[in-house]
Amino acid sequence: MAWTWQYSGTDGAGAPISADGLLLTDRDPDGDGWFTIERITGQRDGVRIAGLYPAGEGIPGNVDPASGVPYTGDNLLRLGNPASEPQLNTHGLQFALADGSYSNVFYASFLSPATYLDFHSAPPYPAGGVPPNSERAVAFSAEPRDAGSRHDQASRPSGKERMK
Repeated sequence: MAWTWQYSGTDGAGAPISADGLLLTDRDPDGDGWFTIERITGQRDGVRIAGLYPAGEGIPGNVDPASGVPYTGDNLLRLGNPASEPQLNTHGLQFALADGSYSNVFYASFLSPATYLDFHSAPPYPAGGVPPNSERAVAFSAEPRDAGSRHDQASRPSGKERMK
């Protein structure tokens, strides 16, 4: 299933950060309503997203500095209601960028108030939220594309293929 997604916020100096694009998920959610993200395209701050980072792994630098244990992403998404129910969980969506940096956007339910965060890591990928890495609050949303959109139609098998 194709989804449009976006998030935005500001960095520590008040400069805007933003990301947007297209997500492709499986068509059937699990029993808890989560769809598995299989592909991602788009940009973050004008830098092309190179691809999805594997679920179950942590992007470089996204580790607990005290223990060295990585914070792993799971690349799951649900419909939710962006105003009242998070669409990502505490593991979140993670991706690589064409400039060699990485991002993990997730729902920080452990904060009060809970919010989405974008952990962004860049070479030399130090452990945790130390420069050049950053972790900023963002507003995240994703919605399924119209079933009649050109992209969604292109990803569906034709009538003959469905009948095989």
